[in-house]
Amino acid sequence: MAKGKRSKTSSKTGTRTASRNRKKQSGIDIDLAVVSMIIISILLAVLIYTNSGTMGQTLSPLLGGLMGWMKYILPIGTFAIAIHLACEKKDTLTPKLIQYAIFLMSIAVVMSVYQMTKHTIDTTKEFGVILEQAYELGQKNIGGGVLRNISGISSS
Repeated sequence: MAKGKRSKTSSKTGTRTASRNRKKQSGIDIDLAVVSMIIISILLAVLIYTNSGTMGQTLSPLLGGLMGWMKYILPIGTFAIAIHLACEKKDTLTPKLIQYAIFLMSIAVVMSVYQMTKHTIDTTKEFGVILEQAYELGQKNIGGGVLRNISGISSS
């Protein structure tokens, strides 16, 4: 009878230990994600805002062509998500990144429609020509970039 009780308690102890190990592993994963997101946001901020170095001189116009002036919001939002994750200590990285992407695309659609109503981009031309115009304007921080106009053209 004593053996039966021991086996029950040892199996409970084994599941408790496995549960604690999973919690520790999850905590380590969150900490690693927070630190990496802070480092990425600082690097993005330095490269985008200062255009420093070869990488910054390449990355800033590229992101400008894709996202327009919203490239300046990208490092700030990434840093804010990292701080939120550090304070919450929950495993919510993927949902927060999806919410952030949806937020950016929503702003992109509104700004793209505004840009099209100002006739900065001629919407009567072919799709490829419109995207070229959007990329050139985005590189100069005038327009919204390619991603905005793809979403704006499909919604209008």
